[in-house]
Amino acid sequence: MKSRILVIGFFLLISSALSAQFVGDGAPKPAATNASAKPKASFTMKYGLAMPLGNFGTVPVRSSISKYTNGVMGAKTGFFAEIGVGMNFSNTDKMVAFYYYPILASYWKTSLDWSTLGGFFKDKAIYTKPVRAIDIGQRYGVVVKPIKDLSVALYYRPGLVIPLDFAVNNKTATTAETFNFSGTMATGEGAPVFILSSSPGLSVKYMMAVISLEGYFVKPAYDVTYKDFTVSPTTTTTMGKIPVKMFILSIGLCF
Repeated sequence: MKSRILVIGFFLLISSALSAQFVGDGAPKPAATNASAKPKASFTMKYGLAMPLGNFGTVPVRSSISKYTNGVMGAKTGFFAEIGVGMNFSNTDKMVAFYYYPILASYWKTSLDWSTLGGFFKDKAIYTKPVRAIDIGQRYGVVVKPIKDLSVALYYRPGLVIPLDFAVNNKTATTAETFNFSGTMATGEGAPVFILSSSPGLSVKYMMAVISLEGYFVKPAYDVTYKDFTVSPTTTTTMGKIPVKMFILSIGLCF
């Protein structure tokens, strides 16, 4: 339910911004000087690699209790995609300017791989849902233009995160469940209303081509179900946060 509310709110924000833009464009505008010129809108789209850092990429040891709250998830390199709208505040005669992207929508996905544990963990079919999320954010920072057509930006990107379901499940031929590690976005009492990500980043742009390097940190809250019949036949369901740490390398276009 919370995820639906957040998505609806996001689209209302976009529609409001677009309506204001169209209304403003419909009226005649006086000629503006460089000092009073309004910022120009730009569109960005990029795609890249989401590489786990620290415990997020460490394969867990089998135990009666899951260690997911320590971030031990066994995630492997996945992908990251983003689209958004930016505002260009710089004038051609200025080297340093404010860097701002008011609307950014991204999606990242990292599959789980515990094949080093052997046995049924080598079967890719048991990893039915990867760890993934939708992230709605903005970028704030400083951009420097050392030469024509080249700019370098240092920024911070906060985001509102909607975590999606993940699942690792194995069953025997008789459909008896022997292993289950699955999670859904936490919705019970004590669950956070908003889940925020934190991403410091560096972006280098030449003409329309852009390459970006970002650190990505977030602690999405899940209702997690865990059962490993070999260690303990008891199924447990708990609510907790999974510390996600990734390095994101991406390329894209900005125009």
